[in-house]
Amino acid sequence: MTIPTVKAQATTTSTDLGLLHHAIQSLQSSPPTWQSSLLSNLIIFVVGSPLLRSGLSLPGIGAAFLLGTLTWRAFGPYAFLLVATYFVIGTGATKLKMAQKEAQGVAEKRKGRRGPGSVIGSSAAGCVCAFLSIFGVGGSKFYHLLELGQKSAYSLSGAGDALRISWKSA
Repeated sequence: MTIPTVKAQATTTSTDLGLLHHAIQSLQSSPPTWQSSLLSNLIIFVVGSPLLRSGLSLPGIGAAFLLGTLTWRAFGPYAFLLVATYFVIGTGATKLKMAQKEAQGVAEKRKGRRGPGSVIGSSAAGCVCAFLSIFGVGGSKFYHLLELGQKSAYSLSGAGDALRISWKSA
């Protein structure tokens, strides 16, 4: 008596390949579209969720997602990388010597997990530049000025945070 064997085969349909191809094309679109911005940001947020949860409250994650999507759409992946770097460095600085900061009364609330107010407060000027860029205010002549404004907003916000903490601890 022979026992029939069943072989499992992975099949890839043309629909699956078509969706994958479409997703890859969307991620690589230049200039970025809303679709590519949402998809890129979603992938990054899923992969980076452990870090995001350590540095942001749930509403803060929502605000950061909107900020990331807006930044990617307006200025592309390099500007997004700047904002992500700002977040990582800021989260690290916030968590550094947390016990000492708590004892001095200068620690962030929620063990350093930032809420939407902090996210929006740090990004407001950058978001204004992104919106103006997306809607083409000033045309191509102002694009680089708006991009510089977006980058400067995060630089100044980070410097302001450092000065505020130094002033409180003095």
